[in-house]
Amino acid sequence: MVASSPALPGKIVCLGRSFRDHALELGNAVPTSPLYFLKAPTAVIGPGAPIRLPAASAEVHHEAEVAVIIGARLTACTVAEAEAGIAAWTVLNDVTARDLQRADGGRFTRAKGFDTFCPLSDVRLPTLPWRQCRVQGLVNGVIKQDGALSDLLWTPGEAIAAITAVMTLLPGDVVSLGTPAGVGPFVAGDVVGVRLLGPDGNVLISLENPAIAG
Repeated sequence: MVASSPALPGKIVCLGRSFRDHALELGNAVPTSPLYFLKAPTAVIGPGAPIRLPAASAEVHHEAEVAVIIGARLTACTVAEAEAGIAAWTVLNDVTARDLQRADGGRFTRAKGFDTFCPLSDVRLPTLPWRQCRVQGLVNGVIKQDGALSDLLWTPGEAIAAITAVMTLLPGDVVSLGTPAGVGPFVAGDVVGVRLLGPDGNVLISLENPAIAG
């Protein structure tokens, strides 16, 4: 089966446990430096495309996140260079098979790598007053996650700079900044959403995807 998807990024680098309350809600230690992992580009789908819930998992969670699109080649960059290398802002849903993550000893790859497990908005904002913004996760219109980006443990520039100390980021790559507390399960028939709210509480980006049995 072919998933409906936009143009695929070269890399998707996701920050893990970058909101203190989210780390604690899953019983994890709060990291002392940026923790990140790669999510498969083939997991990407666009707005409205279905998230297919795999038979291998009985506990799939939503994770609402704000992401940045990289606009320059960044290698071992400074925080200032990292900030200047952000081309755009958007949102994604870092869908996770939580039971498989536990079965894999907390490892991320299988649990987060299924096809359709990365809904990604096609809206791109060239600038964002991110410290004054919030990200929300919704299931069937009910808010389940609501986090201020000012609560991030690391600024976007700090996170990107840390990543580029290990791997080069290229134009079109996506860096997702992590999810706030409130992650939880959804099932076939649900509609899962991610919203980015601006300083006045206005919705800047809204992403919705239905869930279906895989």
